[in-house]
Amino acid sequence: MGVKKIFTVLITIVACVLIGALVLNVLLPNVTAQVINAAEDMVYRATGLTFDFNGDGNVGDSSKGDTSTPGGSDDVSGGVEGFK
Repeated sequence: MGVKKIFTVLITIVACVLIGALVLNVLLPNVTAQVINAAEDMVYRATGLTFDFNGDGNVGDSSKGDTSTPGGSDDVSGGVEGFK
């Protein structure tokens, strides 16, 4: 496989990923924001550095997703009224 063919395949893959990201951002903007917030949290837990990649004011937080703390709340409603 020649170098030209490899770069053609790589450029095609990158273009497909970018188009897919744009489509997801238009159709599911909240999912995109939550994925970015989760990435911020992972960077914080791994390095201790805080970033705000999408500018929504939510920087990395070590308390999110921490299931190792005993005695936590049994509330699984996610802040939605009517669920317990």
